[in-house]
Amino acid sequence: MRISAIIWAKDEIDMLPRTIGALLRSGVETISIMDDNSGDGTALAIDVLCATLSNVYRIPTITDLSGGLTMDGPVFGPILARDQPDWILVGDPDEFWISKSGDLRKTHALKDHDLVIIERFNAALRPEEPDLVHLETDGALRDLPLIVKQVQLSRELMDAEPEHRWITHKLAPKLMVRPDQLSRFGLGMHTVFGKEGTQLRRTQGQDVVIAHLPFSSYERFERKVNNARLVFERFDAEHSGNKAWHWRRWIEIQKNGKLREEYDRQFLSENELTGCRESGAVTTATGIFALRKTEADARRLTRERMEK
Repeated sequence: MRISAIIWAKDEIDMLPRTIGALLRSGVETISIMDDNSGDGTALAIDVLCATLSNVYRIPTITDLSGGLTMDGPVFGPILARDQPDWILVGDPDEFWISKSGDLRKTHALKDHDLVIIERFNAALRPEEPDLVHLETDGALRDLPLIVKQVQLSRELMDAEPEHRWITHKLAPKLMVRPDQLSRFGLGMHTVFGKEGTQLRRTQGQDVVIAHLPFSSYERFERKVNNARLVFERFDAEHSGNKAWHWRRWIEIQKNGKLREEYDRQFLSENELTGCRESGAVTTATGIFALRKTEADARRLTRERMEK
């Protein structure tokens, strides 16, 4: 079972090496990184990773966003030819894939599906900025508090009820997919399109979750908002309608001089975090896996009673 990961990176010097380390520890065979003209040292970090690790590669930056999403295009085509993976995943530098077994290759759904949907959860952090060194161990990732009571936010809802924190937003999932069954990814890598005539066998992954850390430092958040503005300048047509609405909102907040305020309110006080833990709104990856097992056992018992 060969799994290849593709990571898009821009100005992620703090997170990228830790994300790469976590993926390699979890059984990912090869990792390809695209650097989108970073200016914070990320490019040098990728050079070091590629020179140090034989299974980490740099891939060229694309100018044609739509063409870069196809399986036979300039991004995925060379990767598939070189690595010949059974499965691929596409992630961001601030996403940590956490497997119940510790090995993504042992993900149960890979046995007889073509696409496995992996839920993402924002980390619930206190006002003190996290000690990123602790993200370098699997135990720390498993113990990271995650917001599981999520709200489906929208620009309209945030405008009407601005007291909502974006950190509680229900995130779009990420995917593990069989590349030989795909035609292309959708924008944002949250959806895929199968080859013509192919009916993808889809399922929800029960033994993998993704911890998302978008707010590790204000400087990083500010860079990401600045970079989002540049993305819209280059690919505005591809982000029409409600796509990436939260980034457009943060750009407006920045123009109004309130970005630091927006950043600060994403964190939970010690009392809030305690209350969220007690209510079940916040738990860990270990807690999520335990709850899913309990729910699966309950469904199994219900089926058995109905069959008697």
